[in-house]
Amino acid sequence: MLILKIKKPNSLVFGMVTFVVVVLVVLSLWSYRRENSVAKADRGTAMQVSTTVDMNAQSQLNQDFFVECRLERDRLRSEHSDVLREVIKTAENDELRQKARNDVLKIVVEKERETEMENLIKARGYTDALVLIEDTAVSVVVKTNSLSRENVLEIADIISRVSGAKPEDITISAKE
Repeated sequence: MLILKIKKPNSLVFGMVTFVVVVLVVLSLWSYRRENSVAKADRGTAMQVSTTVDMNAQSQLNQDFFVECRLERDRLRSEHSDVLREVIKTAENDELRQKARNDVLKIVVEKERETEMENLIKARGYTDALVLIEDTAVSVVVKTNSLSRENVLEIADIISRVSGAKPEDITISAKE
């Protein structure tokens, strides 16, 4: 008779799962950035960004872009949180359990800050905005066909105040 012993997740498994989630997020952002105009919010060289869109071919795709990105962001966070909660339940030591708790708290705080920044940008008159916090960098996609230098600086100021990110670590994109 063959008996298999299932080990509780250890730090290697936790690290691998975290790595996979980070890679998925980075690949999603990399793919998005390749397809859209991007401007760095550098106060000295801020420039106008415009995206040319074929309204007939892409109107349906663009219409739901912001909703789809939020859903995907929330799905990935939920999966990551589920893994962390399992680690909290089954961790072999308090150090690993505490690290998982801190990571769950970090996810919650990032979500709150992203929502706050999106709402502040929308309060400035934009139809929609999507904010993604990535460690020390912040990516912003604003629903508009172009951004002036002043628009970029205004959005960068909001992001910098709420997130604490440096202007050179903020990427602002325009998408119709």
